[in-house]
Amino acid sequence: MVKPGVFFTLLFGLSILAVAQTNTSEAAKSKVFIDCSFCDQNYIRDEITFVDYVRDRKEADVHIIIIRNHNGSGGMTYECLFFGRNMYEGKDDTLAFEVQSDASDDEVRQLYVQYIKLGLIPYVYKTLAGENIEISFEEEAEAEEEKDKWNNWVFTLSGNSWMNGQKTYSNINIHSDIYVRKVKPNWKTSFYLSSSYNEEEYNMEEYDYYYTAFNRSFYGEHEYVYGISPHWSIGSFLSAHSSTYSNINISSALKPGIEYNIFDYEKATTKQIRIVYKIGPDFNKYNDTTIYDKTEEWLWPQSLSIAAKSVQKWGSISGSINSSAYMHDFSKNSLGFYLNTSIRLIKGLEFNISGNYSMVHNQMNIPKGDVTQEELLLQQRQLETQYNYWASIGISYTFGSIYNNIINPRFGF
Repeated sequence: MVKPGVFFTLLFGLSILAVAQTNTSEAAKSKVFIDCSFCDQNYIRDEITFVDYVRDRKEADVHIIIIRNHNGSGGMTYECLFFGRNMYEGKDDTLAFEVQSDASDDEVRQLYVQYIKLGLIPYVYKTLAGENIEISFEEEAEAEEEKDKWNNWVFTLSGNSWMNGQKTYSNINIHSDIYVRKVKPNWKTSFYLSSSYNEEEYNMEEYDYYYTAFNRSFYGEHEYVYGISPHWSIGSFLSAHSSTYSNINISSALKPGIEYNIFDYEKATTKQIRIVYKIGPDFNKYNDTTIYDKTEEWLWPQSLSIAAKSVQKWGSISGSINSSAYMHDFSKNSLGFYLNTSIRLIKGLEFNISGNYSMVHNQMNIPKGDVTQEELLLQQRQLETQYNYWASIGISYTFGSIYNNIINPRFGF
């Protein structure tokens, strides 16, 4: 007969063993948090099953941040930043790859899954799941280097239209763009042309009311930027535009500029603080006489801006301060502030805020004369103002199970 003390000792030992086995099972996979707003998270979880996915970065063994930026070929350069935590503290890495401009969404997600897999190898090969990972290599036939017949020039042509309507209202919008650029390691140049047309028609027969409003605009620019050091760049900026909304028949400007980046340009994807100064002449010819009794004039504006950006494990933040003034009268000036941030305050709690506020004292183009009710309500004409702003703020809190592995697309969510 087994004594009670021996029985409870045996039971306690089995319980400890069961807990230990459970912990071993849970530790069989590294816990991963993927920080990427544009990624197909379901596809990633479906393709990479040798890790556990968690909802909060503080629960993760590996925190992955994926960022992207436009490159000179018209495509995108992606960077996968790996940050080790817990047992992998201090084991960080970065992998980068390029995607062509004509790549499909499926081709893009296949690529970032491939690079996530590569980057995760140092974090999983010692886990139990790592014992089941096989690495294969398919050697490709050596290909001859293809000569670039376009010599790094990239051309983008685009056009779109939008229309909607009902019995008493119709709207049509037509927009087109031409974008040509060439980017080299130390310099880049681009040409951009854009035109748009918008028309709104109101027809209310029962009220004997009929009104048609339209806006036309055109914009063109040429930029050339040359890097003179890892921190300094110079550039020239030539532009021309017209706009019925802004009372501009034709406006042209030539502005040389200089920029200083506190951090090396090679680190620009994760952190940058840039100071930019531009100065140069503007010529404006107006559709209607302005509030300053001008039909055309030469102006000499200057601008100074400071822009900053940081992408970190706790989130991202970017902002800028933009100022400008006319040399002939410094009271004709503007000052604007921009902020965009997404911060994870504590476990599960995320805070987002973005906004812009500008103080405006340099509207040289405002036309004289009274504003009609239609122009006011339909925003068909730019009005004099001393400020403008917009803002967005949000907060979210998620709690519960830390794991986020299961995919279930039934009924679309």
